[in-house]
Amino acid sequence: MTVLRRLLLFFMAMLGYWLWTSHFSLFGLAPQLLLVLTVGVAAREGPIPAMCLGFGWGLFLDVLSPRLFGANAFALTLVGYGTGSVRRQIDVTGLAPQCVVVLFMSWAYFLLLSLLGLVFARDFLWGGWPQFILDPFYNALLAALLFVLWGRRP
Repeated sequence: MTVLRRLLLFFMAMLGYWLWTSHFSLFGLAPQLLLVLTVGVAAREGPIPAMCLGFGWGLFLDVLSPRLFGANAFALTLVGYGTGSVRRQIDVTGLAPQCVVVLFMSWAYFLLLSLLGLVFARDFLWGGWPQFILDPFYNALLAALLFVLWGRRP
């Protein structure tokens, strides 16, 4: 992916996330578009580009919701690293494996944010059971849609 395409993806993803969460959420639930894109970039290009994009997107999320500044940046960086590392053992470029990775990374992301809140803010930052149970499946559905739209080729 060229630098210009990566910058376009970076800013369009932030705009898309903001629009989706502010105008198109269903019952207060919205998929974590930036998490899904971090996993997708890590599956296609490896951990380093995914970690860089994930860190930037995480800072964007931290600015939108400054409960624990830096937690989203750290968590999305770890998601990019974890998915990029897993791709050496598992072919995560396919539709089903990528949806499964998004599903499990979503739960890991929510738990990591909650644990970071417990350690640094002395408050278990919990979004609630509907978000914890339904959002990972919503994210996996979004990952399947993006996989079909994005195509197999990077």
